[in-house]
Amino acid sequence: MTLSAHRKHKIYVAAIMGYGLGSDDPEEVAFYNKIKEEMKDLKKNAHRGIVRED
Repeated sequence: MTLSAHRKHKIYVAAIMGYGLGSDDPEEVAFYNKIKEEMKDLKKNAHRGIVRED
């Protein structure tokens, strides 16, 4: 069974707000972990602004 858009949004909000996921459904947990990994990658590779060359 695929996740509905509403359920995906709720999982996304939980992930970005730092809340835990209150479900043991493997599909929901996989989506939650995917969002958390993407957030970690974005934070690691964040744009740091204009590089000074003086």
